[in-house]
Amino acid sequence: MLPALLLLLTLTGPAGAAQAPPAAAAAESVRAADTDRWQPAIERGRTTLQGMIDRGEAPGCSVAVAVGGQVVWSEGFGWADLEQRVPATAATRFGIGSISKSLTAAGLVALADAGLLDLDAPVERYVPAFPYPGRGVTLRRIASHQSGLADEIATRLHSTTEHFATVEAAYATLREERLVCKPGSRAEYATGSYTLLGRAMEAAAERGFVEVLQQRVFAPAGMTGVIANDPRRLIPGRTRFYLDAEGGGFENAPTYDPSHKLPGAGFLTTAEDLARFGAALLRPGMLSERGRAELFGPVPLADGTATEFALGFRAKDDDGHRLLHQPGGGIGISAWLFVYPDDDLVVALLSNVPTGPVGGATRRAITDAFFAAMSE
Repeated sequence: MLPALLLLLTLTGPAGAAQAPPAAAAAESVRAADTDRWQPAIERGRTTLQGMIDRGEAPGCSVAVAVGGQVVWSEGFGWADLEQRVPATAATRFGIGSISKSLTAAGLVALADAGLLDLDAPVERYVPAFPYPGRGVTLRRIASHQSGLADEIATRLHSTTEHFATVEAAYATLREERLVCKPGSRAEYATGSYTLLGRAMEAAAERGFVEVLQQRVFAPAGMTGVIANDPRRLIPGRTRFYLDAEGGGFENAPTYDPSHKLPGAGFLTTAEDLARFGAALLRPGMLSERGRAELFGPVPLADGTATEFALGFRAKDDDGHRLLHQPGGGIGISAWLFVYPDDDLVVALLSNVPTGPVGGATRRAITDAFFAAMSE
């Protein structure tokens, strides 16, 4: 993968500018029987994303949209590797950052569905070494960012190159995190506590964390590209990661190792995998009806105050449409997953620079186009 030193790419034009690859190199797959129905929405989305690349707002990106349980659009734009001139395609694996939390939370609820754990049980039932027994830190509160635990250690390790071979080893480092408030008294977004969640899942299922997700999430959803973002491994299709360069263009991001936060922010995958994941959440198979309600329901504070946090997702009203979404960021990562349960629409957008504007107006142009097509 990338050397630790930031390397400024010297390409034609501004330093590191993301010149568009040949049009024929962009991979696309449209897999619905009624392709014509979605084609205007796809063309509008394609224009939006190609414009983002042409303006130099990201080196590369990938999109996938699922409607009614089918992936109807999956395509890459720009470059996965600026130096080697490798185009981004539908098969490019991007970092997904905190969308890893959504995968972990789905696995957590699947274990609860199977009767292997209790979401409202204290975490020390599954992790006896937890340093704050009897304080009310439950699995549900961890997953909804109400654990009361600080996120200082994970923040300090944000750019680390240290590798943790197992979730158990990572938790051994993170277990000294301070308890800074009463669990359930406030919601504060945290990533490191998801490593504790992963350790509890291992104990409940009596198998490794990735094996749990493979059995309970990846296989049922038909996800074939998801893998831990291990910088030591040769991973086919992995994008390179970029930062904005001073003076314009892009430069290589430094190497880092997210293994300390694998359950919270450590996976790579394709946009199509995430679209399949979102689609699988909306129908029987991966989770029961009760499990879906557990996953998608915003969790109030102990005093009843509403929050935006469900389990591994954020819940909101989006111009009259119920939306579950999760952003993912990091070094060389900007990612979004949008799930509209009542519309059976899923949109995944991934890019390889942290400032990639794949949410906001970009997402809005795509979702509006598909909503318009659905209403016809």
